[in-house]
Amino acid sequence: MHVKAFGGFWMALSIAVSISLAAETARAGVPSDKLTLGYTTVGAILTPVWIPAEMGIFQKYGLDVDMKLITTGPVVVSALIAGEIGIAAASGEPIVSGILGGADLTIMGFGTTTTPVSLYVIPSITQVEQLKGATVAVSRLTSSGAYILKVGLKRAGLEAMKDVTLIQAGGIPESFAVLHAGKVQGAMLSPPTTYKAEALGFRRIWSGLGVEYPSLVYAARKSFLRDSEAVTLRFLQAMAEGVHIFNTDKEEALKVMAKYTKVTDRKVLENSYTDNSGVHSPTLEPTRSGIANILETLAGTAPKAATAKPEDFIDPRLVKKLEESGFFKKLAGR
Repeated sequence: MHVKAFGGFWMALSIAVSISLAAETARAGVPSDKLTLGYTTVGAILTPVWIPAEMGIFQKYGLDVDMKLITTGPVVVSALIAGEIGIAAASGEPIVSGILGGADLTIMGFGTTTTPVSLYVIPSITQVEQLKGATVAVSRLTSSGAYILKVGLKRAGLEAMKDVTLIQAGGIPESFAVLHAGKVQGAMLSPPTTYKAEALGFRRIWSGLGVEYPSLVYAARKSFLRDSEAVTLRFLQAMAEGVHIFNTDKEEALKVMAKYTKVTDRKVLENSYTDNSGVHSPTLEPTRSGIANILETLAGTAPKAATAKPEDFIDPRLVKKLEESGFFKKLAGR
């Protein structure tokens, strides 16, 4: 027992030393380690990823990060495989799909544990049960919105595709467009499109907040993780600090959000902040249950997903090291 405690002490000390050295490196002007980070959307949910770039947090941890916007999941997977980017901040589905297809990738952290996607319907519908026989638009049949819709329907005693038809619109704006055009009775929408829907009188009757689904994950090649573990560890520290600042410094978060999303309307920014409060993981822990929910959405189109083991898609070692070192507790105690 004493040996285990002693070993834990040295692990915590080594993490603390690495954090200290990263900070000293940045202060001393020593060249930082270069890292290319790919992210896949300009939605407000990504604000904790942008905060470290805007507030010098990457530099604090000895990182020189080149951030690249890659707008589609399959392209970000290809970029990871080709080594064009070191780490991706992306939706969980394309990463899991890539691994199912044989890509040598892994997920070392969850940026979010849930997602602010909601079911909007025509004004005459007031509850989920009334959707029986109706059609609802989702971005993709393998998207977080589709999974969350299925959860909501199940709780109302309905079954997707049997009681309620799901159609694949291609994206959130496209889902809103078919709802607005009267071609469907409902659509799964996320901010800021939700504000447009509300302004036009569409009704929100189901929110996905609280349903576990990692709509933002941090992924890398297994070889990158092996060869650049120290860089990845410091990247995760920066992401955790980004989440902490998002949760505790609203004004700074709004400023960063406005810069990247190009939204200038204060009310829209504040609504987006509120909608994304509580969705980010302060400890970045990648969970088996979160991966299992993604695999469930993919099972209809990827047979391998039905028998895949969730633990084969994640590598929680670095997050656990940070937890054991007391890093997250120290961050939360500021």
